Amino acid sequence: MVITKKITLVLRGRRAALLAFTPAFLTASASAYVPMEAGLVMPAFAVLITMVIGGLLILQQQAEADLQSASDRLNEREPANRPAAPLAPRSGRTAGQGPAVLLRDLAKAAGAPESTAQAAPVLRTKPSLTLVEGSGVGSETFPEPSLLPSIRRLSADETSRIRLVTQAFEADRIELHLQPIVSLPQGKIRFYEVLARLRLADGTLLAPVEFLPILECSGRAADFDRRILIRAMAVARHLMARGSEAIVGVNLSAHAIVEPGFLWSLAGLLDSSPEIFGRIVLELPQHSWRHLDGDLKSALASLRERGVPFSLDRAADLRFDAQVLADLGVRFMKLPADLLIRAAEREDGRYAGPELDVRDFAPTLRRQGIRLIAERVEGDDMVPVLADLGVQLAQGFAFAAPRPVKPEIAEGEQELPRAFGLEDAPTRLRRAG
Repeated sequence: MVITKKITLVLRGRRAALLAFTPAFLTASASAYVPMEAGLVMPAFAVLITMVIGGLLILQQQAEADLQSASDRLNEREPANRPAAPLAPRSGRTAGQGPAVLLRDLAKAAGAPESTAQAAPVLRTKPSLTLVEGSGVGSETFPEPSLLPSIRRLSADETSRIRLVTQAFEADRIELHLQPIVSLPQGKIRFYEVLARLRLADGTLLAPVEFLPILECSGRAADFDRRILIRAMAVARHLMARGSEAIVGVNLSAHAIVEPGFLWSLAGLLDSSPEIFGRIVLELPQHSWRHLDGDLKSALASLRERGVPFSLDRAADLRFDAQVLADLGVRFMKLPADLLIRAAEREDGRYAGPELDVRDFAPTLRRQGIRLIAERVEGDDMVPVLADLGVQLAQGFAFAAPRPVKPEIAEGEQELPRAFGLEDAPTRLRRAG
């Protein structure tokens, strides 16, 4: 049984014809078995004719219903040369099949060529769809949204910058700059931080913030960090040859740290020069220290057993657990000087939340074998405040700007430039590091 749009009950095929004429057949055959009086013959014959006519009318309605159903199916099919229809859900069978079929039809309409004036409002239409998992019928599936191509297209300048950075990296035009970390209040150099620069083909020198995101997106962050570590090892060897006790800090990218096997590969690199164990400090961002899994902790433990100290770098807040960090092998903690000073200006000495009073930072860390470093010290007026807080080490333009290292020095062939301190710090051109 099929129900048309007119809500008329109709039947299909031979079964429909048989059921339509069954009353007539029964009436005609009844006369052979049931005796009738002469006065009942004409009424019975009239009833028989009425039933036959009724059966013919039922068959006619069946034919009209079949024709209407075929017409509806043809109208629902969109021919290839039909102009794009508005992006609106159709009523009837398609709308009843759920968002899956609707989304597919909308995609077909959006992909149609703009051959008519009607295509313009179609593209401006922005339907609101909510696709719920399992709401579609059949086996229709949709890709993960993160795997779909980005709608935003890179500008010509962005594309050119990506190409230039990639070419410079593949040509290994990486340069090292060293910025000293000095003791307070003496100002004696105790530490060098390695800051990488990338020189483009036209001579432009880029800071990490300008090129490192491009290398991270292209999956080259781990290779970049390994190259920097190899050069830093050469610098550390030369410092030892000069009799310097200064150590060298190397920043590690958060993208490279989580790459499988990266930290284990650093152990292999350092094993090639066991004489510099303890002279290379690996600096990991605060975010990385807070999200270490089992494999990363094992790799760090392997490095710690070799005598490699670690540093917490790029801190976004002043919340930490000194005991946990010390157990992981952290021996230095770098905190922004402005965060420390702002916390010191508060009555309770807290920056935000239930962390320690900033006046207790240095003693608490010192008890766990961790030395506090105040970074980004931009002005001389910040130095006395940091010294009063018990900060032992500091880094920033108030002491010295980063200085380039000659390529020959990174290869261990020539001497480093003479040590520089407060008296010969170069004029600051722009903030680096």
